[in-house]
Amino acid sequence: MFENFSFTKRYILALTIIACLSLLAFFNLSKLLSIQSNDAELVNISGNQKIITREIAFFAIYYKIDKLKLKIKEMKTNHKKLISLALSNELRDVYYGDKINLNKKVEKYLFHAERFYINRDGRSQNYVLGQSEELLKHLQKAVSVYLKEAQLNTKKLQQVETYILFFTLITLLFEALLIFRPANKKINKRTNDLIKEKEFSNAVIESSRNAIITLDGNLNIRTFNKEEENIFNYTKDEILNRPFFGRLIPNSDVLSIIDINEVQELECVNKDGKSFPIRISFGSSGENKDIAIVANIQDISKEKLNDKILEQQSKFAALGEMIAIIAHQWRQPLAQLSFNCMYIRKKTKDKDILEECIANEEIIQFMSKTITNFQDFYKKTDNTIFNPIISIEQALKIVDSVLRLNQVKIKKEIDSKTEIYGNSNSLAHIVLSIIQNSIDIIKLGEIKDSSILITLQDTKDNIVLRISDNAGGIKLDPIDDIFKPFNTKKEKSSTGIGLYMSKIIIKNQFKGTIKAKNVNDGAEFTILLPH
Repeated sequence: MFENFSFTKRYILALTIIACLSLLAFFNLSKLLSIQSNDAELVNISGNQKIITREIAFFAIYYKIDKLKLKIKEMKTNHKKLISLALSNELRDVYYGDKINLNKKVEKYLFHAERFYINRDGRSQNYVLGQSEELLKHLQKAVSVYLKEAQLNTKKLQQVETYILFFTLITLLFEALLIFRPANKKINKRTNDLIKEKEFSNAVIESSRNAIITLDGNLNIRTFNKEEENIFNYTKDEILNRPFFGRLIPNSDVLSIIDINEVQELECVNKDGKSFPIRISFGSSGENKDIAIVANIQDISKEKLNDKILEQQSKFAALGEMIAIIAHQWRQPLAQLSFNCMYIRKKTKDKDILEECIANEEIIQFMSKTITNFQDFYKKTDNTIFNPIISIEQALKIVDSVLRLNQVKIKKEIDSKTEIYGNSNSLAHIVLSIIQNSIDIIKLGEIKDSSILITLQDTKDNIVLRISDNAGGIKLDPIDDIFKPFNTKKEKSSTGIGLYMSKIIIKNQFKGTIKAKNVNDGAEFTILLPH
């Protein structure tokens, strides 16, 4: 029969039955409380009659007439109330039966008490005193019957309450078997299916190396994956259910960039205020109107950095090739000029011409040596065992003319004999990058009496190379960010990856470290190169 009922109909039927049983239990409980209250009042009144009987006898003995009058009136009132109510057969037998006839005895007792009060009749006084104890026994009988009937009434209503409870429990059992158990199976099955679908979907989303963000129709962020937290550093409490997407891409109109058919490259800003490049695409949620847009975001900082590094490496390679070509083109003319100077010196004895030839030969040798230095600097070399002094001198030769042009003094404190394994050209590039940065800052700040100090010393575990200047120090805060890519503060065009690449080379090729700090009136770079 119940199989033809829908879940809703079963549920309504069960609730109706429980509601009826609950109302029945309520009315039964109300009736129980009312009967208990009435029975308690009757028991109290009938018990009070015993006390009043004793007090009437006591006041009659001691002629306390005023109090006697009050007690007679009170006993009359109580008696009228007791006999005016519906009486059970047992109570009727007590009050009107031939055996006890309590009504007649109480009335006669009150008659003599009142007669004594009015006339001070001695016979009435003797009756009151003589009959009080017997009357007390009969009154006690009435009290016992009232108590017995009160208990019976309570017991009957408690039985009714038990039946209601029993039917309620039976109804709940049938609900559990016929309604909630089948419904629970369906709900559990559907829930498990949804959980599996969600877990599968979450696994796909969370395993993505891209940040995935869903937006509703009002562009509030509804969900996002773990990669979003890694990229933008925002927690769920900070951005969930808020129109936060525009803050992630602050320099763009959110509505204008949402294009389902286009992949875009934009600048984003994370929680710390650092901007970085992203690649973003959008998709729609189909029929789900609550979640309208899905944004797929890829952090392309490393990709852009790799492009910059490849570009730098290509420039170095091209520069090396160009210098090799220049060296090849210049060596023969320089050699010819040098031969011409030697020929003139042999043919002339003029002192001034001889001195000029010697000076020209020195210039030609300097030019030849400079070409060799640049060619060696940009030439790809293999790893060898070398002392860092070689790299320092190599870098200084490259920037010698720039140093003299900008009147920058180079101070060297070299106290190292230990050798390391690696690429001397790579270390020379690092030294050159740091020195060139100092020269750029000195030029911009127009520093007077500018100088760069290079120290090299041995310790137990490392060779310590320090390069410091008096150019005013590093303005970036925190200073360690100077080694991050794209953090350049130079006014001229720069890739911003020189120090980043320096840190990578020191770490990967030399297993060392590089740190920066401000000292006195300038910046100091400390490079630790393990033995």
